[in-house]
Amino acid sequence: MDDDPLLPHDRPVTGPDRDVIAALSPDERALLAWVAPQLDAAAIDTIAAADYGFDVPGHRRELTELVRSPWLPEQLIGGAAEVLALTRWTTPRDRRGHLERLFACTLLVRAATSDGDPVNSLAPLVDSAWELGEPARDAAVRYLAWCRLDLPADWRDDPTAAVFLTLAVLLLSARRATATAVAVRLVEELDAVLTDPDLPWRQRPRSPLYVRRDTDLASTRRLWSSLATRCLVDDPAVADPRLVALGRVLSGDSDTPVSELRGLLGTAP
Repeated sequence: MDDDPLLPHDRPVTGPDRDVIAALSPDERALLAWVAPQLDAAAIDTIAAADYGFDVPGHRRELTELVRSPWLPEQLIGGAAEVLALTRWTTPRDRRGHLERLFACTLLVRAATSDGDPVNSLAPLVDSAWELGEPARDAAVRYLAWCRLDLPADWRDDPTAAVFLTLAVLLLSARRATATAVAVRLVEELDAVLTDPDLPWRQRPRSPLYVRRDTDLASTRRLWSSLATRCLVDDPAVADPRLVALGRVLSGDSDTPVSELRGLLGTAP
């Protein structure tokens, strides 16, 4: 077992840091078990038609099987994968829209996909879980905690990706007493990945949410910044002012360097 005080950013969590995530009751099926029963036939039809109406009957059959399955798929390539990926990029206008997007992202975050970048599905998942409120948020925390512990499928292929899982867990659990411990882990991970000369980070002004690759979408970065504001800064239920300070940095409203955040959170060497 690895007892390195820095949380590894490119492999499953081990050592004492595992307890921080394990305290959130990780459960691979928690979110699927909550969101799938919320989808009615109309919601399934909407997702099935996301590819400009192409092969709606075939997509409907596959989606119905996915909705009814108690297990998340190991792989999503071809078939319904395209309509799920397109649903991920929708901007929900109501509860049903958020349920549709949350279901799509739940599957895409877990499975191996053709684009191999689960981070693309993570921010929309957090956004919809946040908007849906409880018990969606709790189910999402438990699911993403499992993902952070185990790093399934495509998560292991990108050493810059896992830190976003830790960020997602923090955003959705910020009201809990354990949130500061998760924040400590996040800042340690940020410090590790942003100073790793072998990783493809480019600094963005006023925020440690860096561009990871040229293909990263500006809309996704803006969504992460917005989520940091909503979940950490503007939520009056967040009790620890250090989390508010961290949220301001993540959203780009403060240029406090990560080294100072480590001191603020009690993680300075």
